[in-house]
Parts: sequence; C-alpha cells; structure tokens
Amino acid sequence: MKSPVPPLFGIAAALLIAALPVRLHAAALVGSLTEKQATEDARLLQRALKELHPALTKYLTQAQMDAAFARFDARARDARTASQMYLAATELAASIRCGHTWTNVLNQRDPIRSTLLDSADKLPLRMTLVEGRWLVLSSADPAVLVGDEILSINGVPGKDIVARMLPYLRADGSSDGKRLRQLGHDRGDYSQMDIVWPLLSPPVDGRYTLQLRGQPGPVRTARVKALTLAQRDSILEAQGFKPPGEDWTFRIEDDVGYLTLPTFSFYRSSFDWSAFISESFARLGAARVPYLVIDMRANEGGDGAIGGEVLSHLVRKPFEFVSTQSTSAYERVPYDLARYLDTWDFSFFDRTGKVEKITEGTAAGKYRYTERGDGKQTIVPVASPYQGRTFVLVGPENSSASFQFDLLAQQSGVATLVGQRTGGNQRGLNGGHLAWINLPNSGVAVDIPLLAGTYTEATPDASVVPEIEVTPSLEARRAGRDVEMEAVKGLVARLSGD
Repeated sequence: MKSPVPPLFGIAAALLIAALPVRLHAAALVGSLTEKQATEDARLLQRALKELHPALTKYLTQAQMDAAFARFDARARDARTASQMYLAATELAASIRCGHTWTNVLNQRDPIRSTLLDSADKLPLRMTLVEGRWLVLSSADPAVLVGDEILSINGVPGKDIVARMLPYLRADGSSDGKRLRQLGHDRGDYSQMDIVWPLLSPPVDGRYTLQLRGQPGPVRTARVKALTLAQRDSILEAQGFKPPGEDWTFRIEDDVGYLTLPTFSFYRSSFDWSAFISESFARLGAARVPYLVIDMRANEGGDGAIGGEVLSHLVRKPFEFVSTQSTSAYERVPYDLARYLDTWDFSFFDRTGKVEKITEGTAAGKYRYTERGDGKQTIVPVASPYQGRTFVLVGPENSSASFQFDLLAQQSGVATLVGQRTGGNQRGLNGGHLAWINLPNSGVAVDIPLLAGTYTEATPDASVVPEIEVTPSLEARRAGRDVEMEAVKGLVARLSGD
C-alpha cells in the first residue's frame, strides 16, 4: 500500500502528541549538516526502527541486521548534506528487505522533496530494464532514439549501474524482480533512476555521457543535457507521448473479456470500483463469455478489499484462508519518539489493552495485536459467479494487496497465472498500519510499517510463481510486442480449438 500524503491530524493526534510538529533545523534548509546533527539523526532513525519495526529479522539474522545498522551509523555520521543522509537512510531501509520500509519521496519534507523531484539532474529519457539491458522507451533529446540500448552512463556499464542501484531498492525478501522494476519507467512519472542515480552519479557540467546502440547500428556516444522532470515531461508531451495511466478498463473481444486493473489504490478518489467490478462481470455473464483475462501487471497494491471483491465473482464456493498483519513491536510509542512521527491515524501509536505478549514462534518477545483476530477470512461467492475460465497476467510489480490477490487466485484454483514471478512474499507483508519518521536535522523521512504478517520457520522466502512463466526479451519489447498477452491469447486459441 502506498503511504498517503499529507497526514490527517485529529483528536487522537492531539491527545497523544501535545506539542507542535517538529520543526526542521536551519541546517537542513541550507542543505548542510554538522557532525552533531548527523549523529542525532542517525541515532533517532536507528532507535525508531529498533523500537517500532515489527520484522527487522524476517529475512536477516540478528547479526546481519546489526551489521546493517553499523554500516548506516558510520555512513550517516559522515553525512554533511541532506542528500547524503537520504542515501544512507535509503540503503538502511532497503537492507531490511521489506517493501513497506523506504524513503518514500512523497513523504519527504522540503527542501529534500523538491531537491529530489525538481532538480535539473534527470536523464532526458524514459527507459526500462529488460534481460538486464537498458532500453529507451521515449526521449526528450534528439541524440537518443526510442529503441536505443543504453550501454553505459557516465562511463558506468549497464550491468554495473544495476549493481550500484540494488542496495537502494526496496522489496520483500528475495523478490529481486520487484527491486529491478523500480529502475524503469514502465509506470509512474519517475523511477529510482531519477531519484537515486543522480545522487550516486550526477551529471557533469549539466550533461550525461551515454554510450548507445541502435538496432541496427554501431555503438555511438552522446552528451545529453540533464533536465528536470517537468522539462522532460513537457518535451515528451509535445511529442505526443503519454505515460501509462491507472484507469481501469474492460472490454469483450472475440469471446474473451479483458479486465485491466493497474491499481488498487484510490485514496481520496471518487471512482466506484465496486460498481465497475459488478458491471464488468454482469456483462461477462450476460454475453456468456468463455474466457476472462485480468491484467494485474502494473498493479503495485492498495486496498485489499478490492481484490477480495474481484475474487468473490470468481470463486464458486466459499474459500477460506488465513492472512493477518498482527505482530507489533510495541504497546505504546514513547512520547519522545512519537513527536517525530507522522501518519494518517494517530491511534496507531497507542495499543494499550489491544495487545498481548507473544511467547513462542518467530515473533516471540513481540506483541500480538488482538484487534486483528486470528486472521481467518472467507471469500463468499456472489449469487452468480463467473462460469468461464480465467487467466491472470502477473509480474514483479505486484506487491502488497496485488500480491495477495495473485496468491489467493492461485491457491483457490480460480485462475491460471501467466507472466513473471510477483513481488511480495509468502512470509506475509509488513504494513496495515504505517508511519514515517521525520529526522529533525536533515529532514529525511523514512516509512516504517507498524504491523507485520505472521509466518512460521517453514514459510518460504518466495513470491508467487505463475503456472505459465513468460520471460520478455529486449528485442520483443523494442518491437512493441506484449509477449505475456501473446502467450495468453495463444492459450485461449488452443483451448477454443479443443
């Protein structure tokens, strides 16, 4: 789930935090930090994670987590700018291997947020990573062509760019596909190549030096001007380029229904997703459409209830499952720590009377949040569930609520999954309740999940593997082919022929 911004302040906040919001020190506003200020921020972030994060050792041993804290402490104490502290905090958050623990750009305070989003240090192109190679999707510089392969940036080979970026990318456990997806512009307005890469390898004299290879064509070198995101978007828009949107779509074509669900996140949106789902399945039923393809590939998550409602139209008998985010690291957040936190519901900080100590299992020593119950849930079919065959297109973008949908669609047997391995993790996702810590000297903010999914020692560190795996190629992507959709249509054609 994405962290919403800005937070909503209410009565619960006033009762719990009887102080004005923490102000940024002047040092952060001019982008410089003293050793004392950097040390204070480093200590505060480490304390917040150790006292609030419910699953620091879900994927790491305690020794590995201690080593990560030690690396961060040394790096953060040496930080003399907010950008350096941001990089150090980003690496620490990513090392926890939790998709909901990260330096969310949208939760940063100015001037960091404006520095990260508005600086003229972005590559003048949108790109994606396919088979470990960089492919240009659109270009705001005439020296770079759509379909070019980027071989190096500022002398750093493509594979080394990936290696340098990996420590800063978030995902749950072993879901490296999810990490790599953050490098491309397949969805959204920006990627981590726009946020983190300029901090690691900034433009020289306002320009990046690229090695490129067309198809066909020799290797060539181009020096391109770095742009702001707004400048790049303006140039691309003038060319007629439109970034992928998040609108839901449904159509029926050649006895196949196509339901595209790019997001489950409708925070402050008036979109009636429940009506859309009902109307789509009503059309499928009325036309007796024998096949349904649900495209989830761009869906990072959001509201889990949405996936449950889609599944209620697919299951033909009640489907029971266990899913709970009930492990808490605390009963009540200490006041001197809570004053640095933001969230949309300040009741998250006080669980007095709502938790019980856990004495055994992987969460021994922590607390069980009793309001989450035992996690037993049931998806009840609608009166007239869909009777055809369903295929779900999945991929590494799927995490949080979309991962849960993929997992339940597979476990219930209502759909055949096609595509690439998902994001997320079978050990359960951390989230449910979220807050972000605001470091007072640098202004850096770090998202911290306040509840963790339960798991056992036998639960694999793995995402969802589709029944039919399809691996895209750079040449297919360059040619504009959708190989996952091609695979589904091929399956439908063979089934129809039978």
